[in-house]
This record gives sequence, C-alpha cells and structure tokens, in this order.
Amino acid sequence: MWKRPLLPAIAIALLVVGSAQAHFVWSERDGEGPARAYFGEWADDLREKTGRALDRIKSPQAFLTSPQQLLTIERRDDQLEIAINGSGDVRLIESGLPPRDDARAGGKSRTVFYAKVGRSETAGKLGLELVPVATDGTTFVLMFRGTPPPKTSVTVYGPPKWEKPLRTNDQGQITVPTPWSGRYVLEVAYVDEKSGEIDGVKFDWTRHVSNLSFVQPDGVPWSASR
Repeated sequence: MWKRPLLPAIAIALLVVGSAQAHFVWSERDGEGPARAYFGEWADDLREKTGRALDRIKSPQAFLTSPQQLLTIERRDDQLEIAINGSGDVRLIESGLPPRDDARAGGKSRTVFYAKVGRSETAGKLGLELVPVATDGTTFVLMFRGTPPPKTSVTVYGPPKWEKPLRTNDQGQITVPTPWSGRYVLEVAYVDEKSGEIDGVKFDWTRHVSNLSFVQPDGVPWSASR
C-alpha cells in the first residue's frame, strides 16, 4: 500500500509550492536531431546561460533505453545538447545538486531534476515520471519509484504559454487537455521525507521535480506571432 510522506502537511505544501515557482529542467527535441535540455522557466521563455545559472546543472546524465548507456552531453550557451543515435524517449537526470537550507519549511532540502522528451514508451525509467498509458496518448500515470502517488498536483503548459493545474486521481492518473497543436510541457513535484547525505552534507528530505515535454500534432494551430 502507498504510504504518504510523514512531513507535516504545511511543510509539504510549502516545499511543493516553492518548487512550482522555481526554475526547472526540461528537454525538447525536433525530429531525429539532438535533444536540448534547458534550465529556467518554459512559460516565460527564460533559458539560463552557461557561465551563470545553467552551471548549477553540473552532473546531468541522459539516456535513451538504459541509464547504463549514457548519451554524450555538450554544454552550449543556453542549453545542454544531447547527441542521439536512435529513436525513443530521451531522459535526463540531475541528482548532483548540493542540499540547501529551506527557509520556508526549515531544515535542508535536496533537489533532484528529471526531464523527459517524448511519450512513446509506456514504462517508467526515472525516479519520478509521467508515463503515458498508451503510446502518444494524453492520459498519463505518475510513477514515483514504481508506485503511483495519488492526488498529486501537475502543471500543464500549452503552446500559447497557457497554464492549467491538474491533480492525479486515486490511481495516480491524469488526462491532459491538448486543444492546440504544438509543444506541451508537464511539471510535477513530489517530496520524499527520507533523510540522507550527499558529498558529506546531510539533508532532511528530497524534492523531486520531473518534467515531460511532447509535441501534439493535432489541434488548433498556434503561432507565437498572434
């Protein structure tokens, strides 16, 4: 049976709200070219730069089929370019960020970022991941380490920078409205209260932040020039 984290409800709310308002990592891919990972705010067209905040993403790992077969990542001006030889969903993990003092909830929190581009695979491979129920479908199940947490908030960003909050059902599922053709980005955060230590620094809990992006081919066309 799924067990909810034992942090007080107000602390969990503060941690998740703080994550939703903070930068996140997301990936994009067009056609069969390389994938590109960004750090910033997708809805605000904010992409952090190398030599500045993008340098916080120090140890990203990306893969297609297996985390044991890592892809080459090249750091560019405002992105991490992921070389790909093949097809499938591209996943990225950044788990090397040092723990930080959390002024809102108290204690030290660790953040782990996950980013996936594509929805062709119906099995999860990340610690926190939105997995399509059917290939290229719009119904997803949220999986945290193999188990679907219920009643979890998910933010959907659409092509016109439209934003809609959703919540998973008792089975961890959501159905995403896709009225426009174009790119969608889904963001979800989950707090694991298990304490630990990384590089000699102890932390009290971990904030997992996961993003999924995909291109919806059908729908009302959207142009940024509108």
